[in-house]
Amino acid sequence: MNRKYFRKYPRITVDFIVQFNLDGVEHRERASVLGGGGLFLNFKQPIALDTGREFTAQFRPAKHLPLIDARCKVRYFVPGQGAAIEFSGIDPEHHRLLLQFIHNKIGSRRKHPRASFATQIECKECMTLAFARDISVGGMFVETDQPLPVGSRLNLRFNLEEQDPITVAAAEVTYQVGKMGVGVQFVDVAPEDLKRIERYVAKSKPVANISN
Repeated sequence: MNRKYFRKYPRITVDFIVQFNLDGVEHRERASVLGGGGLFLNFKQPIALDTGREFTAQFRPAKHLPLIDARCKVRYFVPGQGAAIEFSGIDPEHHRLLLQFIHNKIGSRRKHPRASFATQIECKECMTLAFARDISVGGMFVETDQPLPVGSRLNLRFNLEEQDPITVAAAEVTYQVGKMGVGVQFVDVAPEDLKRIERYVAKSKPVANISN
């Protein structure tokens, strides 16, 4: 049973209706997990679906998002619960909105407050330019087009403010958001650098999250 399906993108717990048609019969089932690559459907009663079956589904994860149409494929089943569904075809703009929605939901659950932070980052392991979007004492979101697997270790160098010395941090990739970038957790930061990050976050405007 292949369960690596969701691993390319972060996942969040959700509760919304997914509509789809199978052999002329309309179905309305609830999604309990949403990721950038697909979702998990909980079935109220058994449905005649085989692994690999394709169908078109419509759903709206939140009120501020448009109705999304996606071509889907069944990847695996969990007996008595439902099925993991992969997006095999989705409009690029809808996919971007989904990834942004997921990223903001993940941000709202963080242990540490985040501050807006926009600067270029020196990343030894990145082959392309990397930029920061936000920062907290626990980590940051790094914008990069280069895929970086979850668990990758990065060595980062950046300036919090022009007058500050360069901050050096070792970090680990904890999740991906498609071609937008990766969320990283700091695993090794010098005490003086951590204090500078704390001061920066404390005096900066917190990052706002998009709500349902």
